[in-house]
Amino acid sequence: MINLYPDQMDLFNDTRAAMRRYKSVLVRAETGSGKTLLSAYMIGKSVAKGSRCGFVVPRKQLLEQTATTFRNEGFSFGYIASGNKPNPFALVQLCSAPTLSNRLERTEPFDILFIDECEFGGASMDKIIQWAKSRGTWIIGLTATPWRGDGKGLGCWFDTMVSGLDLAELIKLKRLSEYRLFAPQKPDMDGVKTGANGDWNIAQTEERIDRKLVGNAIEHYKKHAMGKLALGFSISVKKAVEMSDMFNDCGIPAGCVHGGMIAPEINDKIMSFARRELLILSSCELLSFGFDLSQRANMDVTAEAMIDTQPTKSLRKQRQKNGRVLRKKDFPALIFDHAGNWHDHGLPDDAQEWTLDDREKKKRGETETRLPQRQCLQCAYCERPKPVCSNCGHVFPVMSREIEEVDGDLEEIEVAAKKKQARMDQGKARTMGDLIQVGKDRGYSNPAAWARNVMEGRKRG
Repeated sequence: MINLYPDQMDLFNDTRAAMRRYKSVLVRAETGSGKTLLSAYMIGKSVAKGSRCGFVVPRKQLLEQTATTFRNEGFSFGYIASGNKPNPFALVQLCSAPTLSNRLERTEPFDILFIDECEFGGASMDKIIQWAKSRGTWIIGLTATPWRGDGKGLGCWFDTMVSGLDLAELIKLKRLSEYRLFAPQKPDMDGVKTGANGDWNIAQTEERIDRKLVGNAIEHYKKHAMGKLALGFSISVKKAVEMSDMFNDCGIPAGCVHGGMIAPEINDKIMSFARRELLILSSCELLSFGFDLSQRANMDVTAEAMIDTQPTKSLRKQRQKNGRVLRKKDFPALIFDHAGNWHDHGLPDDAQEWTLDDREKKKRGETETRLPQRQCLQCAYCERPKPVCSNCGHVFPVMSREIEEVDGDLEEIEVAAKKKQARMDQGKARTMGDLIQVGKDRGYSNPAAWARNVMEGRKRG
């Protein structure tokens, strides 16, 4: 029996309502909000009516993670994935996108096809979706960030989109963890070209991410997070291996996973990490999306910190990375942004307006508008600009421009003042209508669902 949270049930009902009008529906829900569990709930309902369901993942590494969830929910399922034993009679088929795309002509059409992490699909995913559409299949896409790597929106595949609660709302409801963000000054990327995928050129960026920066990351891990499970993200496999080696050289057990390893090697590293035999697990892209440590290890454990040395121009990628450490826990996640991505993409829980449209391309030299920051010259504390430093009480002089650069230690980005004001505003809202208005003022995608969750929480309290 799968029990959904009220907001998940709202999202289920919104999806079902959209399916009455459209054959392809994109479900956008934040990383860690329970998209796989929601899908399992929908699959269970469908199978009970005799429907044949497919669940597609873009990478083979996600197969076993999803299979664990299905087994825990008592599903009988087959595989359409190379290297896995098929069961063509099962009403539920767990599919690898590359394998399914090569076997479409031999595959019985599905009544409903679920596509996980659909923003990562390329030509093979397009082939699958067009095949399903031609056979009248209902298609449900699942994503936290509905842009492809090239900035193309998912309106090319889906007719409409329904959205769950925003990340900030889920944190307030304690469905995801609070966080503390530490950030250095943004690395100098002047002269680094943009690669074919729209992100920084890897070879040139490797030169900027030197051993000194990784050494700085080690010192700050020791200072702020010693003993915590930390995921490390690097610009390349070479740099991911280097990060792991340098942590080991300092006596901190670390491992590295990458696509060149065979599945048992990757699983062994992940299980060693889950058992705290390794404290650091570094990678380039392998763990940046869809990775849930508790699901993968089939035990109650979560990543507690992130060491980010991977500069990226992609908001989608950065949100995915942040989501790896925001899984629910009783203490704040620690995010060490050595790549300066916060300067470009804002705080992890900043509101973001998602649509099915292509991402608007910036003109040459144009930067994305983000909330400003200020760093105190007395204590090097970083926060949103205000007259007085929240950390040491220093009164800022009136200046004609913001301070651009201050040397020093990684310092914590202050978000407490913003959250305190938000709690006060929420506390003053006594009626459902008042709460809905607060949600609208905050820019939440579904203020009514958020308001219902708050009211439910007050009743339980």
